[in-house]
Amino acid sequence: MRTAIAAFLILIPALLVPRANSQQNGEVYLAISKTALKALPRPADAGDIYITGPLAGATGSAADLVDSALPVLLRRANGAGGLATAGLRGFQAKQTAVFYDGLRVPADLTGTVDLSALPAGGLERVEILPGAWSSVQGADAEGGIMNFISRKPAAGVTRADLSSGLASYGGNSTALAFMNGRRFAKTSFTASRDASDGFQQNSAWRKESFGGRAEMPLGGGAFSVSLLRNNSRNGVPGGTPAAIEDWNGSRERTANSLTDLQRSSLGLGQAAFEVPLGGGAGLSLSGGSGVNRLFSHTSWGDELSRVLTHNARLAVSFAGRGEAGVEYDKSLLKSDTYGDHFRQNAGLFAQWALEPAKGLTFIPSLRYDRNVAYAHQASPRLAVVYAPDYVWKFSAQTGRAWQAPTFADLYNPWVPAADRSPDLRPEHSWQTQAAAAGNFACGVWARLAAYYADVRDRIALDPAKSWAAYNLDSAFNRGVEAGLGYKSSAFSAGLGYAYNISKGRGAAGGYKPLAFSPKHRFTLDAMLKTAWFDVGTKAYYSARQYTAADSGGLKLPSYFTADLYLSRKLDRFEVFAGAENLLDEHYAQTADTINGYYPLPGRVLKCGLSVRFI
Repeated sequence: MRTAIAAFLILIPALLVPRANSQQNGEVYLAISKTALKALPRPADAGDIYITGPLAGATGSAADLVDSALPVLLRRANGAGGLATAGLRGFQAKQTAVFYDGLRVPADLTGTVDLSALPAGGLERVEILPGAWSSVQGADAEGGIMNFISRKPAAGVTRADLSSGLASYGGNSTALAFMNGRRFAKTSFTASRDASDGFQQNSAWRKESFGGRAEMPLGGGAFSVSLLRNNSRNGVPGGTPAAIEDWNGSRERTANSLTDLQRSSLGLGQAAFEVPLGGGAGLSLSGGSGVNRLFSHTSWGDELSRVLTHNARLAVSFAGRGEAGVEYDKSLLKSDTYGDHFRQNAGLFAQWALEPAKGLTFIPSLRYDRNVAYAHQASPRLAVVYAPDYVWKFSAQTGRAWQAPTFADLYNPWVPAADRSPDLRPEHSWQTQAAAAGNFACGVWARLAAYYADVRDRIALDPAKSWAAYNLDSAFNRGVEAGLGYKSSAFSAGLGYAYNISKGRGAAGGYKPLAFSPKHRFTLDAMLKTAWFDVGTKAYYSARQYTAADSGGLKLPSYFTADLYLSRKLDRFEVFAGAENLLDEHYAQTADTINGYYPLPGRVLKCGLSVRFI
């Protein structure tokens, strides 16, 4: 019966899915501007940007927008409002740089960014750039980049929207958005509140977010200011004592902890000034700060940590063809347990697009980082794109990327001095990838990409030495991604497949499969618009994975989920209703040997209303 329902869902199309619509259509762009990751008018990059974005009635968090984008492997704990981290192509979350409107989101002391702290309500789209991007972004862009881009007001347009929704397990959400492009300054403001009683015991959560942006002409150029703030309160059930083979939608709702909780806040702020220099050149100056604050209450005691980041950047662009500049970053840790520490880095970077022949583009880039804590890093990259016509596009790139040791790697207080690695080095990798994409006049599109990453000095945790950080001898990620679909004004559908192998080895012994690296994943998005309503479906499959290397630790079984939504527009109103995990799959995306499995909700029913009142 379940197989029949799944087959039925795959045939049902959708136009408006209130979560995310992954569009793996093979479009590739040149991310020439580091501040805004702008695309050139002529697509020209081997980065193969995957674009996904919220549609009607979208609330929730940024994690909802990337959960079926195949370069991304999302891991959720404690339900929809709990910790959500994401890595790319076999690399983990701490090796993936996360940006909000071009400003890097500060990671916690473990080097990861919680995507559930970024609201979805004010976002227009997400650009996902897998591959080696340290040549532009510096440290911790080894797996790639995810840039969450907020909505901008169009010139001469004023708009205000209010969305509200209800969901199973006491879920409720409200989002307000206002944009004004008619006056001297273009301004936008968003505010949202999401809450739920939670799927498990002690898993209730509440998140409040607000953000804004203002842009105004100044001295022949433009001055802009952007802000984002999120406050969260989460119960932490800490997994479940129920064995995964006994899960039935009820048993796994029991929690390991009934008292643990977490309060966190994330803040971002940036000011930027851009001015033309003549001859197509331009100067940009930007500065920003961020804070990632985390308070945890457990039976072991209370812990407060803050990571503060400061960034300044000066760059010159040349007629949309290249960019060169200097950047300064400083991160400070203030922690009750890990102590107070800092790290700072200065980087020089340059990137240029050369077109020796029509349709052929070479993009060399280089960045040199000078860090106070360890050896300096050089990150070269070369991308080549050949687009002979409007149908076909071929691309390839090779480059070096690196990841810095995190505060937790360096200053873990529970690691005895004798177990610490005396010369913990940054991790680095050489990566190569190639892709081909076709967009045909009949509406059919197809893409195929292959990649290989050779990782050296991989930073891992040694369970035999109090989980001390150390450098593995080597590791690699290799894989293939494929997509096939059709798109028209009323109907579109896309099927994607990702194959990935990630292995590592120590000083002795052969290569062994790494943790949290499923070999196969599939995704399906389908869309249809009718005269009566819009109906949508999305399906996702992940093969099994393990919590430790060499298929050790706990086994996370394979799972298949499918979502179904209906929506209808009525002048200024839009209503929607549907279900996530329609087949009521009982599954988990992460686990550990201490707490066991972290179950995700079964079937979740949703409904909502969106109103445009200006």
